[in-house]
Amino acid sequence: MKIIHSIILLLCFSPLCQAQNDWEDTPDTMAIISRAKADAVLKHFDTIQAPKLLYSLDDTYYYLIIKNSPSHKEYYIVLDSLGLIEKLYYIKDEAKTRKQKRLKKQYQGLLSEAEPIFDLNKYHADFITGLSEPNYTSGRYSYFVVIDTDGKRYGEYRLSAVTSPSPINSNLWMYLIRRLSHETAKDTKKAP
Repeated sequence: MKIIHSIILLLCFSPLCQAQNDWEDTPDTMAIISRAKADAVLKHFDTIQAPKLLYSLDDTYYYLIIKNSPSHKEYYIVLDSLGLIEKLYYIKDEAKTRKQKRLKKQYQGLLSEAEPIFDLNKYHADFITGLSEPNYTSGRYSYFVVIDTDGKRYGEYRLSAVTSPSPINSNLWMYLIRRLSHETAKDTKKAP
């Protein structure tokens, strides 16, 4: 009798386990929301026919790099609570003070070590929303994607801001997180 009962339980839970495995293969709801907000930001740059790299924290603060010759164009964007663009400005690398010159040199070093950031072969093709065995995760959620001129996505992920191993080049990650943090800090100092 116990064998029959065990077989019945096994047959009942097998479809549930398979459904859970199927569910784990699809991006979670928050990842879909992150993608939708990123797409809303990218829509403002649709007229620029060039590859774009976008990084965000909390689906609120965005750092966008657009491939351009001889240097990339970079933007800082902030969304309000409704998901509308509250702030958008072009990052000018003007260095007037000694501290600004030192920061500029550090940023250029990180970005040059990460180059070529628009080499699409360096990025994975899946939408990563979790790592099976991360060494370390911490911080707010971040979103990353590279979009080619045809709108195809590369390297897309939604993970904790500090995730080891990082799904992208560590120098690129350091560049993005430092630039975004710097711009956010400047922005909050200006706020009343």
